[in-house]
Amino acid sequence: MKKVILNQKSYLLYDEIVGFKKEFEKIKPKDYEFILFPPIHYLSMFKDSSYLVGTQNFYSYKAGSFTGEVNLESLKDMNIKYTLIAHYERYKIMNEDYDVAKEKLFKSLSCKCNTILCVGEINKMINPFSYIKKEINYYLKSIESNTLKYLSIAYVPNYAVGTFNKEPDKISSIVKKIKEYMKSKYEISVEVYYGGNIENSNIKEIFDVCDGIMLDKAAIDIKLLKELLKEIK
Repeated sequence: MKKVILNQKSYLLYDEIVGFKKEFEKIKPKDYEFILFPPIHYLSMFKDSSYLVGTQNFYSYKAGSFTGEVNLESLKDMNIKYTLIAHYERYKIMNEDYDVAKEKLFKSLSCKCNTILCVGEINKMINPFSYIKKEINYYLKSIESNTLKYLSIAYVPNYAVGTFNKEPDKISSIVKKIKEYMKSKYEISVEVYYGGNIENSNIKEIFDVCDGIMLDKAAIDIKLLKELLKEIK
């Protein structure tokens, strides 16, 4: 089933997340399913949710003397099913490098979490898939093959975040190439999602060419979310 992924980032105060949750739980999708990534300090509010919930971040080591960190084992104990790895904001703002992202990827897969790995070119390129392929190969080098069944990929071209994307044909091509490459090199079938600036005028075209979409603005604005969802019914 296709996914609608909601990345709430670090928005929303307590009363705002309570209000969002109340309205969000009234939405009952039939042709897709939600994966909600709330701000990490609100995750306990969603422990008994009927929809899928994920964590935007976690510490790549086990429980221990790591002041201020949140380990994945404790999140799994709260019924957290998904993780989000290598989002471009972790690089751009938090200064995480590929090695840190790879450690988190290994941790998430080894813990049998459904893991969404973000890949995508930084700037517009003639052949963006060559860049994406290098990212995938770096991340998956030495990863145990039996854990790859927990992996899915989000194509998030960094330059497209915050801008209007008018290239559904390009998205379709990249999604197809990622799927074919994962099948030929790693012998697995993966779901591939798209994340970028998605609006009423392009959501249907994009949703039709991938396994799901990742939303951010609509993830915190229930009115906007409902408007977008009308376009993909």
